[in-house]
Amino acid sequence: MRYSYPPILNPVLKIEKPVKEWSITRILLVLGTPLVALVLLLMTAATSRITTHYLNRASARNAHTRALAQAHELQQLLKEARYELLNLAGSDLTPSAIQRYMMDKPTTKRNKYCEIAFHGTSQADNFVLLNTGEQVWRVPDEQAAAVKFGTFKRKERIGGKIQDFVQVDQPMQVYYTSVPYLGSVENMEFSVIRLSTPVIGENDSFQGYLTLSVDILEIQRIMALFSSRQSPLYIFPQEKERNRSFFFDASGWLICETADPSGPQNRVSIDDIRTGLQGDLGRPGFDSAFRPSPQYEEYWSVVSAVQSGKDGEIGFSNFLHDPNKIGKDHYLYYVPIRFQESPEQDPVIIGGIGCIDTSYMLKTSRHDVATALGISWVSAVLLTFGAFVYLERRISKPLVRLTRATENIALGDTEANLELAPLPRELGHLQHAINILLLQLRNTRNESRIRQGVFLEEMKRQPVCLDTLTDGGTDRDAPQAAEKEFGIVGNSLAVRNLAGMIRKAAHVMADVLIVGETGTGKELAAEAIHRASSRSSGPFISINCGALDENLLMDALFGHVKGAFSEAKTDRKGAFLAATGGTLHLDEIGNASPKVQQALLRALAVRRIRPLGTDQDQPFDARVIAATNVDLRESATNGTFREDLYYRLAVITITTPPLRDRREDIPALVRYFLMEHASGRSIPELSRGALDKLMLHDWPGNIRELKNCITRAMTFAEGSILLSEHIVLGQPTPQAPAASPHIETPTPEARTPRRDETPPKADDRANGPGDALGATPSPMSPPDSDAPPELSVRQRKAWPTIVKNGGTNRAQYQEAVGEEVSVRTAQYDLQELVARGLLKKTGKGPSSRYVLTGRFR
Repeated sequence: MRYSYPPILNPVLKIEKPVKEWSITRILLVLGTPLVALVLLLMTAATSRITTHYLNRASARNAHTRALAQAHELQQLLKEARYELLNLAGSDLTPSAIQRYMMDKPTTKRNKYCEIAFHGTSQADNFVLLNTGEQVWRVPDEQAAAVKFGTFKRKERIGGKIQDFVQVDQPMQVYYTSVPYLGSVENMEFSVIRLSTPVIGENDSFQGYLTLSVDILEIQRIMALFSSRQSPLYIFPQEKERNRSFFFDASGWLICETADPSGPQNRVSIDDIRTGLQGDLGRPGFDSAFRPSPQYEEYWSVVSAVQSGKDGEIGFSNFLHDPNKIGKDHYLYYVPIRFQESPEQDPVIIGGIGCIDTSYMLKTSRHDVATALGISWVSAVLLTFGAFVYLERRISKPLVRLTRATENIALGDTEANLELAPLPRELGHLQHAINILLLQLRNTRNESRIRQGVFLEEMKRQPVCLDTLTDGGTDRDAPQAAEKEFGIVGNSLAVRNLAGMIRKAAHVMADVLIVGETGTGKELAAEAIHRASSRSSGPFISINCGALDENLLMDALFGHVKGAFSEAKTDRKGAFLAATGGTLHLDEIGNASPKVQQALLRALAVRRIRPLGTDQDQPFDARVIAATNVDLRESATNGTFREDLYYRLAVITITTPPLRDRREDIPALVRYFLMEHASGRSIPELSRGALDKLMLHDWPGNIRELKNCITRAMTFAEGSILLSEHIVLGQPTPQAPAASPHIETPTPEARTPRRDETPPKADDRANGPGDALGATPSPMSPPDSDAPPELSVRQRKAWPTIVKNGGTNRAQYQEAVGEEVSVRTAQYDLQELVARGLLKKTGKGPSSRYVLTGRFR
């Protein structure tokens, strides 16, 4: 079953296979990592919810504690004021004594109180003292009596004659004019909470009422303290706009709030908390008080709870009736303010304090927790990914090693077993099973190899129909015509091209230069040109320029007259005159001496020769066909061959192809040589193995080497089929037994030709017993002990010099042999050493050199 995936995942993950075909790596990364990430995400979300829940509880408890602490501080302020009032009531009540008492107190404690007033039974005892901050000033009686809501406007009786009874009034605002302050006269406004107690004199006589006013600014300072860094409960940076507290009386009127640090510090305000609210501004006795309208039900539920003496919390957004839920994460914590008027009575509720936690401590804590959990989740996912990658490598890497080792052993020929270590235990079992399979595979392979070897060996011994291979060309008539017309065996493209060039060259009378390696049939090509030309009825004279020394070659080419030298008994025409009406073939022209080259250049230029011993030039009528196995252009560049002679000869240049470039002609050549050497007996067949061996050989000696190889095979083969073992490449014929006497046959080069005969042809020399088959060392000539035993006498004689110099060339080889060895014979000996693998040929033409192979260095 196949699945479809989002188009984005395919180019990234290259998911184009079924899940069942996925690799371990892909399963771990594509399936395992997301599943683990999802599980971790669910755990992180659950942890976040649990953490947020407890953070909410901790934050609520902290804010509630802060509200309780502020309420406690306010109650302590009123309690201290009560003690101060009772202390003043029991002391000297003269204005001067009270002034001294108050001035002796520290400024911070003195400034908690604004007014000290006494209303006695006698009007003359009444006085009002006002704390301006720098002094306690007595307000003139007339001015004090004229102040609205002043102390002396109270007509009702408070508390009766009850000792230790202190009555608390609702907060109010009082105004004083012309108050001396800092060297000037100012009008002052005070927001106070008045505490009053009866004064009992001696004999429990009632003397009047003493009033002490607590500055509401002190309440505001306490609330500001708990919203600052100096708060005893400080745990997080808290600013005014983030943590606000407010004080309201028992009737629900908002009196004051946390002071704004940037605003005036000596003014009671409720402007911030009432912003955006609807309600009543100002009540009798307190102009800046504010009472929200009844639509704010949550607020009035808070007031009702405070009146009942309860504390608690409420959502700030509900308290403000916030439709946009801007303050949904903020809460209001409220606590009632109690005052103990009498030890025998329960405390009275004079108001309450509300603490609005608008700080971002909870939000910040949630954000920090969410960030930490997010980082933890990402880290866990990355660690999981890394763990999966490690597990994948831990699993797949040994598998890959095991797979590669198995492939190497299975595809190779080694007999070794898998021995990979360390491996997991499971893979160790798999390795053991693989070794068993490899053993069975090796046994099967060996059996198959044996059967195949037997089959191939049998196939190699099967005879091949050479006629079928020879006639398999695309154009059968052309090669057969070439063979009948020119005697050139083969049906390859190279042979057809050669036949075409011979045919064209035969139709003109220009001189021809035939270039080709040794054994490629240069003389055969020259004879073919002669037979196909109009001069075919004339003689065909072949002279090997490399087989004779300079004088003999000059005599053979140009002839002599009687008496030209001591042995000149009769006249001799020479090759140029002997070839009149026919063709003169100059073989190995590249080996001619400079003197011979100069004589040839003159003869070819003027078409006349001058025999030895006469001053008379004689014209000749012969076509010249030169042949060489060296690069005459390179020799001309090196200065070893005359350049003008080269351009005189190379009117028409024909190149005979080497046998390695026309391997498809080997079957036809083999058939030809088998028929040629049959000698009246039945023609032996050639096995497939022998043909393959012939086809794979490079044939440095070309057709001549192939002919010699077939001759050797037919000589020593038994039976009617030439097998692969009968084909000896680069090897001489087996030597005669040591006990048999042997006389070395002199080579044609060692015999000085008579002056009245034409020098022998190149092919006759090459096929002599001393070159084609190799001469067996004579018992009379002691061979060099370090020379290979298969070498001929000449080769063994030159071998120490070759080893000493690390190699040789043709001239050095002739010098080392020390006999009158022709160039052709020296080249054949060196090529035979190359075929045996003793030397390696480097370079071409005159720069050719034969160096020792690695086994003799």
